[in-house]
Amino acid sequence: MTIDLRKLAEPFPESDIEWRVSTAEVDYCRIVPYITSRAVMERLDVVCGPENWSNTGLEIRELRPGVVAMQVGISIRVGEAWVTKFDCAEPSKIENAKGGFSGAMKRAGAQWGIGRYLYHLKEQYGDISPTREKPKGYGWKSQKIKGTEKSYYWRPKPLPAWALPRQADSEDAVTKEQVSDLKQLWRKKLAPTEKNRQALWTGFQTFVNSIDGEFPADDLSCWTQKIVDDVRKKLEATKDGGKGPDSSVPFE
Repeated sequence: MTIDLRKLAEPFPESDIEWRVSTAEVDYCRIVPYITSRAVMERLDVVCGPENWSNTGLEIRELRPGVVAMQVGISIRVGEAWVTKFDCAEPSKIENAKGGFSGAMKRAGAQWGIGRYLYHLKEQYGDISPTREKPKGYGWKSQKIKGTEKSYYWRPKPLPAWALPRQADSEDAVTKEQVSDLKQLWRKKLAPTEKNRQALWTGFQTFVNSIDGEFPADDLSCWTQKIVDDVRKKLEATKDGGKGPDSSVPFE
C-alpha cells in the first residue's frame, strides 16, 4: 500500500472543527478552533489504514517539581520502516490523564501535518446572541465578564474557503505559476517602483488577505481557485500606481 502522507494535512470539514471561547466581552467573544483526538485517529485510519499507524507508550516527564507533561508519539509505517513523531501536553483540569493524552496526541498529529493549518486561524471573533432563547447553531457559555458572572449563547463565523476541504472533482489545485502571475500583476498595479523583495511580499500578502481573509499565502496548498479569481478581478479593477507596505518575507 502506497500512503500519500500529504493527505494528512488536508483541511477538515467545517462540521469536524470545534471551538472554545478564550476571552469574552459584553457583546462579543474571541474563540479558537481545534480538532479532537478522535478526528486525528480517523484521519490516520483513512490516509494510512488502521494497520499502518500506532501510538507510542505514554511517557510522563517532570518538567520541574510538581509540573509534569505527557509525551505521546504517532508512528506511521513508511515503506518498510516505522517513523515516529512526538509531542507533549500537560494534564488537563478535567480527566487529567485522558485530557493530557488527547492533547499530546493532537500535537503529535500536527507534527505530521494533521490540523496544522488551524494555527493560521489564530483567534476569531464569535457572535454573541442578544436574546436569552437559544438560536440555531449557537452554543452555551457561562463565564465572568468584567468581574460579573455572565451566561450567553455564541457561535463561530464561517471558516474561510482556504480552511475548508477542496472539491477535488470540481476544482483544480492552484499552481505556483498562477500565484506568480498574480504577484507580477499586483506589482505592476501597486508597486511598480518598489525594489525591496521583502516589502513586495508583505504588500502582496496584505492585499490578498484583505480580499479573502487572513491565510498563509506562502503555503500553496492553502490557495483555492476562488481566491485566485477574487484577487485577479480586484487587481484588474485597480488603477496603476501605489506602493505596498513594508515587509519581512522575501518576494519570489
